Amino acid sequence: MAWPGARIIKVIVNPQANHGQAAALIPAVRQAAVHWNNAEVLVTTHYGQATEMAAEFIGVDGVIVVGGDGSIFEVVNGLAAAGRLDTVLGIIPAGSGNDFAKAIGMPRDFKAAVSVIGQGKTRSIDLGAADGRVFTNSLAVGFDARVAHLANEIKEETRQSGIRLYLTALWRIMFGDYYCHDVRLRLNDGEWVEKKILLAAINNGSTYGGGFKITPDADNTDGWLDVCVIDALPRRQVFWRLPFAIAGRHKWMKQASFYRVTSVDIQSDAPLPAALDGELIINKTFRVEIKPGALEVLVES
Repeated sequence: MAWPGARIIKVIVNPQANHGQAAALIPAVRQAAVHWNNAEVLVTTHYGQATEMAAEFIGVDGVIVVGGDGSIFEVVNGLAAAGRLDTVLGIIPAGSGNDFAKAIGMPRDFKAAVSVIGQGKTRSIDLGAADGRVFTNSLAVGFDARVAHLANEIKEETRQSGIRLYLTALWRIMFGDYYCHDVRLRLNDGEWVEKKILLAAINNGSTYGGGFKITPDADNTDGWLDVCVIDALPRRQVFWRLPFAIAGRHKWMKQASFYRVTSVDIQSDAPLPAALDGELIINKTFRVEIKPGALEVLVES
């Protein structure tokens, strides 16, 4: 569906995104919505509400999300629950990390993002599916998920975002309760392999954590999930290896393995911390699959 042909468009704004700074965009969003067929602007007030809103949309041709990766995750899962992943999705990046917006090339500048939405060019992208939910960008299991959880807890305290917030949380864990994880791993329904890992990243995009380029070659239109597994490392080695991983220059590390798959299974006897597009979860088992070309998004022409 071409965007100019959209009849009914909804806009969902998360005013709490980026430490509440997204709230300042609401007047400008309302002005822009006039040019999107007088789109209705809905402002969330609590966690999970964007999912509820999107799940109730009937006959809606397009949804524009003003927020970060968490807001996008909520909306896409609401659409999926309603069987409406054929709805075109537009993004105005307003979060602290905006990894998905970067993956589709959506500019961070508000006016530039509005211009892209107005052009109406769409692209089909893949989605990941993990234990009944879909994700646009990433599933992190292990160490990085612990860092993401702590980052979420301290972001208001530190007033930081992106890589700075990630690094602050990282240092606290490194000098606190550092440990690795015993798991069983299976790729593409093949043989199970037992490993002790620092982390496993199962990604649709190249970055997570606000710019951490853990899967540098990932392409969310190629029908594959990119996986990076980093084996257990002594605490001291994490410090000097981390800058390479942040920059996406860690392929030389013998502890880092890279795969391109359509499915991944991870099991553990102990609960595993994970982050699904930033959504913190804890499970002992994960089943992740690719959904090729499942979502239409507005992109720069």
